[in-house]
Amino acid sequence: MVSRKGMRWLRSIESRRPPTSDVAEPLISVTDVKHYFYCPRILYFEHVLHAKPQLGSQQEESRKRHEEYVRKELRRMDAIYYSSDFVGAEKMLFVPLCSSNIGLKGIVDLIIKTRSDEYIPVDYKNMVSNRGRAWTDHKYQLAAYALLIDEVFNTTVKRGFINYMPEKLIVKLEITRTVKTHVKRALGHIKRIIQEEKLPPIRVSRQKCTGGCGYKQICQYDYTHYSLT
Repeated sequence: MVSRKGMRWLRSIESRRPPTSDVAEPLISVTDVKHYFYCPRILYFEHVLHAKPQLGSQQEESRKRHEEYVRKELRRMDAIYYSSDFVGAEKMLFVPLCSSNIGLKGIVDLIIKTRSDEYIPVDYKNMVSNRGRAWTDHKYQLAAYALLIDEVFNTTVKRGFINYMPEKLIVKLEITRTVKTHVKRALGHIKRIIQEEKLPPIRVSRQKCTGGCGYKQICQYDYTHYSLT
């Protein structure tokens, strides 16, 4: 059962929610895609309940370190440590992208444009990798950036990199048509979560969930007997 405190909190959120009919359908963000593959409940808390995440000072400090680390990339002469064929490449930092065609928007940390006009997204993470591999949500986040670059620059992104800063580990990922299609399917699922206003299941096990999303306190409530309709 939901505690009285939890019920009051949910009703207060419900009273502040704008009517669905009065809200224009927004573009899905690349961060939403990452959240979907990590745990779709984050989308429900953000877009349906309009709740604010409870983030500590550590998250804010992590964001600042992330930005400074990426800015250092621009000051380097070349991105040789990714690949020797990037020597002399153009580097575009914190590039805002959006496409109404696929209903997606995002800001990619870095785009490398080679002398052969290949566009390669690079995403930076201030966390460790999955034992030397990219985490699933990070993989599809990178693919979402690739979709946007395809649309905006009229190209076809085939590869990208994720830089796990604490490990100084750079993971190369092939971005195939299948991976991009999977992201497009996920966009449809994300829209349904928002439009149907139904609480999705927890994708991360409660034992492994660290609460880093900022919604741990909310997610502890039992929604089984509570309806938003």
